[in-house]
Formats: sequence, C-alpha cells, structure tokens
Amino acid sequence: MILYTPLQLELVLEGFDKTQYPDYKEIEYKGVKMLVEGEGFGRKRIVRLISTNPFDYLRPELSPGSVIEC
Repeated sequence: MILYTPLQLELVLEGFDKTQYPDYKEIEYKGVKMLVEGEGFGRKRIVRLISTNPFDYLRPELSPGSVIEC
C-alpha cells in the first residue's frame, strides 16, 4: 500500500499499535463451520458462515448477527 500525504509518518501512524480487534474463533455448530465472537457465558454471536452448502445460508437461525448457545 502506498500512501501519499504531506503529513509526517508519525502523525499518520499515531495510535496504530493500540488498535484492538475482536476475538474471532472458527467453530463447527450443528455441522456448519462458522466464524463467531464470544459474548460470555457460552453465548456466541455469528459473524460469518464458512460453508459450501448453499442451504446453510438460507437457515434463519444461522444468519450473521444471530446468537447461539454452545
């Protein structure tokens, strides 16, 4: 990536090392692989499905943003 800017590099990258990213985990739930983030107490929020079966994407309980118990 090339960034053309009149600003100093220190100003552009200020705070970059303090960036926090969500803790995503890849799990298999009811035979479907998915990417989830933890909400605590065994609850997980679905971020993305990783499936080759197109019918998995039509299941409303597996839509991104849904909360599952596992």
